[in-house]
Amino acid sequence: MRIVVVEDEPIILRGEMDIVRRCAPDADVMGFDSAEEALAFLQEQPVDVVFLDIEMPEMSGVDLARKIKVSQPHTNIIFATAYDQFYQEAFRLRASGYILKPMREADVRTELEELRYPFTEVRRNFFVRTFGDFEVFYLGEPVMFRYQKTKELFAYLIDRNGSMVSSQELISVLWEGKPGKENYFKQLRKDLKDTFEAIGYTNILVKKRGLVGVLPERISCDYYQWLQGKPEGINAYQGEYMSQYSWAEVTRGGMEEKLRKMKS
Repeated sequence: MRIVVVEDEPIILRGEMDIVRRCAPDADVMGFDSAEEALAFLQEQPVDVVFLDIEMPEMSGVDLARKIKVSQPHTNIIFATAYDQFYQEAFRLRASGYILKPMREADVRTELEELRYPFTEVRRNFFVRTFGDFEVFYLGEPVMFRYQKTKELFAYLIDRNGSMVSSQELISVLWEGKPGKENYFKQLRKDLKDTFEAIGYTNILVKKRGLVGVLPERISCDYYQWLQGKPEGINAYQGEYMSQYSWAEVTRGGMEEKLRKMKS
């Protein structure tokens, strides 16, 4: 889980981040004392929870929350303020929670336990199957991409298991080195973004200056379960991995080699 804390007073920010870390020791906790910097980050990086100060000089927490909801509609917004007059506005924004300052551990724990968009619930609705033919499911139904190459693009990102991949590498893999595919590739990236936005699942891709990757911890996937040694992943593998893609044979070979070593 990734959590962001936004508070314009640096000393208070450090204290609030410490409290959040104690309440969620396994989470990746980041802090910003500037609403503008926080917004720039949140427009690029998926986040599960934002603890948000309401009264800030350059941009109010309410205005920042509205902007966050545009790019990440399923991000849990938890307002933190010394005043209670903003409660109605928070309710209209469908905020996940509302904490009165000073922030206390008990309040933070309660809010994290009662998120409007539980992290595990969202992940359970979205499943990626790699054993056999590659397929993506949402609420039990296959996700339909406009282009088949979009599906292959996502498959390759899944195969890379969180590693950041350049546009050049993706173009080379998808078209086996054929030149002149840059414009088509731009259409694929847009299709991937539009497809996931249409089902409200926008927090699994991360982008950085010409690089893109997935966040494996946010994805339910049989291959990732296999890597983690979970019984459901071990039992699901029957020797086939993304069968429709020739480049996936490298990963399948590595899996078979690992199984041989385990048996010897």
